[in-house]
Amino acid sequence: MKSKFSHFKLSLRVHFFLIKGLLVTLGVLLNSCSEKIYQKEDYSFYNKTFKIDPSSLLRTDGIYILSSIWTNENEGVVKQTNDHRFYKFYSTGQCNLTLDPELKIKTDQDYVKAVEKDFLALQHTLFHGYYKLSAEKIIIQSRELPRKQFEYKYGYVKKDSLIIVKAATHRKGTFDAVNYTDYYKEYYVFKSLPIDRTSEPQW
Repeated sequence: MKSKFSHFKLSLRVHFFLIKGLLVTLGVLLNSCSEKIYQKEDYSFYNKTFKIDPSSLLRTDGIYILSSIWTNENEGVVKQTNDHRFYKFYSTGQCNLTLDPELKIKTDQDYVKAVEKDFLALQHTLFHGYYKLSAEKIIIQSRELPRKQFEYKYGYVKKDSLIIVKAATHRKGTFDAVNYTDYYKEYYVFKSLPIDRTSEPQW
């Protein structure tokens, strides 16, 4: 009888550890599958003391709307695009890319509402990021899925325009000449808007 009782206790102990191990494994899997909530400090480009140079060509009193795309294929023809998207830059170093695949944003008021909505967002999205400037060169750092790493977009700031020439996840966002290629260009045209949201969004 004593032997049976000891065997029963051992069986309970084995089941306990099996269940405990299963719960731990499940917890690890759930944690690995959950999306990390990124904070400002996760971005290497984040600089809490950043203030845009007043002499910079980059403007924060409006948005930059994609107007056309150029590649060195097809004899280098500039093509207009129906891909409606635009950048909003803030004087404190943040930026956001808004996508409008259904072409719902049309009027100035629509654009202002979109900027206001983004400004008040409490958490980072895939399209939120931070930028660095060096003379006319710009680099934008944002998140990239599904590889869960940072993407860097390289370009130039001209008078009332923005030109993105490359996007990559390697090289960690440097102003090296190799990042400023000449086989692809996205042209964004500046549009001034009556907005007060020029610095320090909620995220």
